[in-house]
Amino acid sequence: MKKPVLLLMLIISLFILDANAQRKGIITVNARFSGILDGYDLINKTVVYVDGQIAGETTEQLQSKPNSCSVTVPRGKHKLRIVNMAFSDGKWEEHTFANNYSIDALYESKMKLRKKQTINLVFDITREKTIANLN
Repeated sequence: MKKPVLLLMLIISLFILDANAQRKGIITVNARFSGILDGYDLINKTVVYVDGQIAGETTEQLQSKPNSCSVTVPRGKHKLRIVNMAFSDGKWEEHTFANNYSIDALYESKMKLRKKQTINLVFDITREKTIANLN
């Protein structure tokens, strides 16, 4: 009698572990700019990379308007990279000092996702830095 009960418990445990491994979490990214100079309100979008792969992106719009997106990813540890892209001269490019912009409009982090994570980003042109607030 003990062997069938143990076997049943083992099978149930495996199903529970597999179900937990398949659980998903949600990362919501809210992005906005501050300190935009007259004449430099560019069309932009913010792209979310999880573990080096594009997981999602915001809509394309002027950087003077706040924008957001949510992505669903497996729970657990992840490498996160969120970068703002500017549309310039007919192509998308990273909004970074390396591309002659006045700010590195990006955020990088390692995180452990449980259920939900909200990341509020302010790309502050005046202070030349990205400010991140995690909830």
